[in-house]
Amino acid sequence: MRTPLLWTLPALLAALPAQEPSNRPAAEQPPIAAIADTQDAESDLTARALAARDRLADQRQPRVLFDQPEPDGPLWASGTSWKAGFDSTGTTFVPFFGSDAPRNFPLRLELASVQVGGETLPLVPGTPRVEDGVVRTERGSLTECMQTGLERLEHSFVFRTLPNRGAIALDLAYSTELRPSTIEDGVRFSCEHGHVDYTHAVAVDANGKRLPLPITWTDSGLHMEIPASFVADAALPLVLDPFLNAWFLLASGISQVQRESDVASFQALGGRTLLVWRRQFSATDGDCYGLMFDGNLGLVQTDFLIDNTPGNDVLKVSCAANNYAQNFLVVFEIRTTLLWWIGGRTIAANGAVGSLITIEREFVVGTPGNNLQPDVGSDPYFGVGRYTVVFQKTGVGFADIYMRQLSTNGGLVTTNAIALSTDSRFEQKPAISKSCGQANGEQRWLVCWQRTFGAPFPVDEEIWGRYVTWNGTLPSGAFPIAATAADETAPSPGAPIDVPGGQRLWPVAFETATALGQPRDIILRLMDSSSGTVASTTVSNSAPGIDDRDPECDSDGTRMLVGYTGRSLAGQPTEQVALLSFLPSTGTFRFDVQPTGLQTSGSDAKSQVSVVADFSGGGLASPRYFVSFTNETSNTFHLVNYGGWAGGANFYTYRGLNCGGLGITATGSSAIGQTTTITVANGPLSATVIGTPGFVPLNALGCNCVLGVDNSFTGPNPLVWTIPNNPAFVGLQFSIAGLSIQTSQCLNLFDVSDTIDFSIR
Repeated sequence: MRTPLLWTLPALLAALPAQEPSNRPAAEQPPIAAIADTQDAESDLTARALAARDRLADQRQPRVLFDQPEPDGPLWASGTSWKAGFDSTGTTFVPFFGSDAPRNFPLRLELASVQVGGETLPLVPGTPRVEDGVVRTERGSLTECMQTGLERLEHSFVFRTLPNRGAIALDLAYSTELRPSTIEDGVRFSCEHGHVDYTHAVAVDANGKRLPLPITWTDSGLHMEIPASFVADAALPLVLDPFLNAWFLLASGISQVQRESDVASFQALGGRTLLVWRRQFSATDGDCYGLMFDGNLGLVQTDFLIDNTPGNDVLKVSCAANNYAQNFLVVFEIRTTLLWWIGGRTIAANGAVGSLITIEREFVVGTPGNNLQPDVGSDPYFGVGRYTVVFQKTGVGFADIYMRQLSTNGGLVTTNAIALSTDSRFEQKPAISKSCGQANGEQRWLVCWQRTFGAPFPVDEEIWGRYVTWNGTLPSGAFPIAATAADETAPSPGAPIDVPGGQRLWPVAFETATALGQPRDIILRLMDSSSGTVASTTVSNSAPGIDDRDPECDSDGTRMLVGYTGRSLAGQPTEQVALLSFLPSTGTFRFDVQPTGLQTSGSDAKSQVSVVADFSGGGLASPRYFVSFTNETSNTFHLVNYGGWAGGANFYTYRGLNCGGLGITATGSSAIGQTTTITVANGPLSATVIGTPGFVPLNALGCNCVLGVDNSFTGPNPLVWTIPNNPAFVGLQFSIAGLSIQTSQCLNLFDVSDTIDFSIR
């Protein structure tokens, strides 16, 4: 995408050369809040994980979730064991029979007729509205209500007025492939996977007087009747109130399988991070859910629906963020019977979900063919930008890679999708970098995909790529990234990095195996703007024969984080991340953090790592990444704030060498691209002494102490140092002490503080 660890010093190290200026117009007056300062984390990167959120996406939802994908479409709701759609004339109830159920088994209920004392009441279509978990639809002569609970629905019919006091007869029409049968207190609709019961009808008047009623099943529907003797004395409103329950048979105890999370983040408003994922309702019905967090992973919005329409089988989800618009775009592959298409929805910073967007769909929007495997990228530029969606388009004799751009409000920018590659060979699995990079250089997304190499039969897979600029132009043609005799698959490009000298490079991670079906390794490669390979390295360090797979990478503008699924010592699949820097002087990569897991337990199966850099979502240099992965054992997700070279006392070591008790403190971070601040206690008649670690006795100056700085020069107090964003400086050692001429420990002239030692990270 153009779009889920770095720091700052002044004259001591040369500043990086200025980057190529952007040709994009600056925003004249942003109509939204300025980007908030990134708050410091309190942990070093060696801790590897800050604020791990183990409880995310737990199937035990605290509430029923509601959604209306289309303004004039049905209102949808989801509980733990059901979902249902409410429209102007009835309810479509879909019981959960297990993620391995072959398909959905919906039950459609519609109010067919109502008679009072033999007089037929008029029924009109209504608009379902939800309040406090109750869906109410005004039907003219009565109100149809559905009280929603996590485990069941309570169907009610409320009569506020009656034309007479005769018996009330109500008939419901139903349609389903479930088999109806009579049971005690009602009717059961069943199949070999489970059943739904419509039972326990009761009439209740305004005074609480109750009368249990039978539910009669006929070939045409369900019949309930309140006798005239009860109606005659009833205080209005009068309610007819059956229960609608789903129970499990073969699917008993099976939770909805949750997999394939993605994460995106922007820096505005103090930071927002969106986690999205798929939940498998049945074999032919996947849903999409989301959670919203702030910049420190504090919960902004509990889990909410993005798509749970039974006719829409969500097969793949992806998300990106836009800093200026302060929103997200979630895109997903949808299967509707034999048609595959790309849909999407915008998500506001408070978790509010926009209407369903048709991005590419045969006979509706775009060109003929099925559309699959979408990915989306966005723009950190603080001005008007676009989302770019890439996907595979297939038809008779072709499987090619296309793109579309959307405005940040979800509008389609182009009439038809733009082809990125229409090679005669089979092409699939497109991926786009989370960010097109900051506006100080070429703002391009790198789009990558697999291409099958065959002569004439498939031999292996290759990785190809193409650049797309922020406004959708294509500066060059498609080019090979990895096209050897090995089997190269699953590409994941990251946001570009900037190296000294003004060069901008694009990272891409992918799998490689000696042949199809053999164990895979993870490769990280850097591409320049001329489509050339600058550097390449093997990221995974597993023992021979271990299969490492499914990489994803992003960059913070200088370093690159690669996540992938490896293998734990216990033999389970497990999440792995590695942090690398590129050293242009040698043309090689350096591992700043070797591949490591984010969780200590190796007993759970963990996979499907997704990565986004905080810097991909804004203009402020940031060392943080947001990493999500699936815990297959617990059927939940983890979201981790990874990195955090953003500040803390553990960056600095104090040597007690002072004389006179002069105080000195260090705050901030000593990592590249970030700021460290050194403050000496005694006001304006004081200074800092900066240099390398040393041991200089001051006895000749009448001081009974030592200056712990060598090769020194003086600086201001406080010293605020923005460390150049250059990986080559990592590891350099520095020392800083303070002096003050307000007191008299040394020659009755000055005091010396302790020495602070630190290294650049």
